[in-house]
Amino acid sequence: MEVYLLLAFLLLYILMALFVSKNVMHKIWTLAFMAAFVITAISIAFLRVNNQDVMMSASELNWYYVLYLFGSLSVVLGLINVWMYRKPLVEMFLSNDTNDEEKEDGD
Repeated sequence: MEVYLLLAFLLLYILMALFVSKNVMHKIWTLAFMAAFVITAISIAFLRVNNQDVMMSASELNWYYVLYLFGSLSVVLGLINVWMYRKPLVEMFLSNDTNDEEKEDGD
């Protein structure tokens, strides 16, 4: 299932890269990642509140499916966000702190 999600979102990303402005595309993918994260957190909260047992009942199966689905979506959307923001992330991890301090002193 994860492979299908990855392929579907990859196709959607390619189509959006061709037809939508970069700013709008970044907003959509970031909001999608945030929504998947919130839904995953809510699913975990409902599972935790219901005092999960070793054996699942039919009502708990729904929450495990929602948790699995949106957990998978979070991973795929996270990968897409890392790809979109790869340049700022590389700059953030590879920048020297001394260069930032020198820029602040020079201003």
